[in-house]
Amino acid sequence: MKISEHTRISELIKANPASIDAISSINKHFEKLRNPILRRVLAPRVCIADAAKIGGCSVDLFFKKLEDLGFEVDNKVAVAKSTESAIQTIPDFVKKIDAAKITELDVRTDLASGNDPFQKIMAVLKQMPVENTLLIINTFEPVPLINILNKKGFKHFTQIKPDGIVYTYLKQANSKNVNSFETFEKPSNSDVIIFEQLVKKYEGKINEVDVRDLEMPLPMVTILQELESLAAGWALFIHHKKVPQFLLPELSERNFTYLIKEIAEGDVKLLIYR
Repeated sequence: MKISEHTRISELIKANPASIDAISSINKHFEKLRNPILRRVLAPRVCIADAAKIGGCSVDLFFKKLEDLGFEVDNKVAVAKSTESAIQTIPDFVKKIDAAKITELDVRTDLASGNDPFQKIMAVLKQMPVENTLLIINTFEPVPLINILNKKGFKHFTQIKPDGIVYTYLKQANSKNVNSFETFEKPSNSDVIIFEQLVKKYEGKINEVDVRDLEMPLPMVTILQELESLAAGWALFIHHKKVPQFLLPELSERNFTYLIKEIAEGDVKLLIYR
C-alpha cells in the first residue's frame, strides 16, 4: 500500500494491524491506539501529518516505522501541496472570524476532574451573542456535542494543535433557540418503580456494562458500541457515575428508550431498550 502524510491512521490499521504496535512505539501519546474503542474514535479522524504534530515528531519517523511493515511512501505528494490543501479545508466562518467575537471555553480541567461539561457548555451557549463563535478547548474532538449542535443549526470546525490540544469552533448558522435543548430531569418515584419493573421483565435478557472508570469520551463510545450489537428483545444495563447528557439525544435519534435511576452521587444506572 502506498502512503503519504495524508493517509489516515485507520487506513494503515486496516491494511496492516501491526501498524498499531509500530505507531504506539513512536510516542506515549499513541498508546491509546491499543484501546479498540478509543481507536475507533480517533483513527479515522487523524492522518499521519496530524499524528506527527500530536506526538511532536517528524513525518519521516512515521514513514520509517511503516516502511518496515511493507508500506511504500509516495514521494510525489509534496509538503507544499499538503499545506495548501489544509488551508482550503478551513471553512469561511473560521477564516473570517473576529477575535473579539470568540467566546472561549476550556473544559480540560472539568474532564480531568471527572465532571461532565455539558451543562457549562449549554449555559455559555444560552448567554453567548448569536454573532459570536464558541471555541471549546479540549483533549479530544467533542463528537457527541458536535452531533447535537449540528441538529440545532450550528457549523463546526475542529483543529488539532501541535501539542495535541483540540480546538473546536462552533458557530450558530440559524435563529433556532439554544434554550430549546432537552436536558435530563430527575426521575420521579413512578419512573424508579417502572425502572425496577423493566429490569425484572428483561431478566435473562440483559447485557451489563460498567463505564464508571472510563475517561471521556469512552463511556459514550462504549455504550453506543454495545447497542450496535444488542440483540432484539434485549436491554442494556449501564453502571455510570453521572447522567450522560451527550448520550441521551443519540439514544432518541437511534429510537432507543431509556430509564435512569440515580442511586447516589457517582452511582447512576441506565436501562436502555427498544
